[in-house]
Amino acid sequence: MAHTSTSIPTLREVIDRFLAPADPRVLTAHDRLTTTVNWVHSSEIFEIGPLLAGGELLLTTGLGLAGLDAGTRRHYVRDLAERGVAGVAMEIGRTFDAVPDEMVREGSARRLPIIELRRVVPFIEVCRDANTAIVSEEIGELRAQRDLDDALHVALGSTGGVAGMLAHLSEAVDAPVVLVGSGGALLAAHGVDDDRAAWTVVDHATADVPVIVRGRHVGRVVAGSGGTRAPAKTAALLRMGAGPLGAVLTRSENRGSASGARLVEDLVGGRPLRRADLISRFAAAGVPVSNATTLVAVAAASPDTRMATAAMDRVAAALGAGVVHAVVDASVFAVMTVGPGTAGAATDPAARVAAGFASAGEVTVVVGDAYPVADTGPGTATAAALADALGAAGDHLTIALDLVRDPMTGGRVFTGRQLRAESAVRALPEPERAGLARLITPLVTHDLTQSTQLVHTLEVHLRHGCSATRSAQVLHLGRQSLYQRLDRIRALLGFDPSTPETYTSILLAISAFRASDAVGGV
Repeated sequence: MAHTSTSIPTLREVIDRFLAPADPRVLTAHDRLTTTVNWVHSSEIFEIGPLLAGGELLLTTGLGLAGLDAGTRRHYVRDLAERGVAGVAMEIGRTFDAVPDEMVREGSARRLPIIELRRVVPFIEVCRDANTAIVSEEIGELRAQRDLDDALHVALGSTGGVAGMLAHLSEAVDAPVVLVGSGGALLAAHGVDDDRAAWTVVDHATADVPVIVRGRHVGRVVAGSGGTRAPAKTAALLRMGAGPLGAVLTRSENRGSASGARLVEDLVGGRPLRRADLISRFAAAGVPVSNATTLVAVAAASPDTRMATAAMDRVAAALGAGVVHAVVDASVFAVMTVGPGTAGAATDPAARVAAGFASAGEVTVVVGDAYPVADTGPGTATAAALADALGAAGDHLTIALDLVRDPMTGGRVFTGRQLRAESAVRALPEPERAGLARLITPLVTHDLTQSTQLVHTLEVHLRHGCSATRSAQVLHLGRQSLYQRLDRIRALLGFDPSTPETYTSILLAISAFRASDAVGGV
């Protein structure tokens, strides 16, 4: 798709391009020169306001203002400002030697740019040249929208998926574009070198448009700075892409098991299913279950949902398990049917599934609760429990994505058990969360001012049972260096955080500190 850089000109651009021969001087509202000009019009009619639609640059010699008192001329300026006129350019020398003071004061008060033209220029030529440029640029915008629409519809039917669509959007808006899922996952990006650069685009966006499918918010598409288009024009192009992106994000990738995808969608949606119907639907999806089977809920996010579904299929194959999965709101939800472990393998089905995702690359995974089929009753309780487990896994996935953004966290695979404390801390009222976070304020302050990693060091040490050997290995430190850090931590806190009395509170305090950005600050 060919890209043409176009945008409606600003008042400053019109002055520079078309009024320069008139020796213009801006008298008021210098901060409004970035206002776009939709049309350039000349008139000597005093009551011109009702004939204007807003966005015009009005050229006048002031002939219609001659003989009027100061109050009437102020009303003229006030009326134009209320109509949304972009600016007034007044030629001096014929009717007035200078723009009347009362008009300048009123323009300043109303933040309406008033430009004094100190040389005579043919207004008809200025209007012709400026309006030709404006119309040409508007046609260019329409052409760009048409080209983008064509490109997105082609991409919708191709194998390029989200990546191909973002490439077209990035070209159209002349800026990097990032797609973020409803849970906060970085789904895809174009025009950036790595994830850190993509998050920089999100944090400094010039346009941010939601992606909504059937009334559900499934993500947002964001454009970065540096483009040649005005933010409003960029947002308009992003909105054109939001629909096709939503269609791709929610399109099921379970081509081999449509019935399995529908089953997962029903479970995520909380549809009540009797145990017999549930087992029958697993079988219809090619995933038979028995009393020896354990059902494990899983939620995952990845730059492309196909990466997550492929990882789930690989893990299931490696475990000799079955799996049904579906794409729901740009995340992948699944139920794995795990049989008894082989001799020497982990007996916990959830732990076995989590271990299987260890080499899943850019896929962030939360392995939720497990339910042995033998322990389930005949009613709808099993489906309800699976629905709750999938919902909790989805909620925990949002937390996991926050943790993955922290380079200190390490790893992309989490269990629901691992994230329950994080979830509980985020649900606390802000005063209680702030109180917890204050326990480690001296360490946070030291890390920020001295570029140290004391909070991370303490968390690793506590989570590894206060074992100096294991903590040093994880932190890639010598034991002596670790001891020095721990001494510094104790000195800053004024107490030993590794004692049984404070151990739990300190871990919760670290979770509260980490949650502060996601929940609203402490």
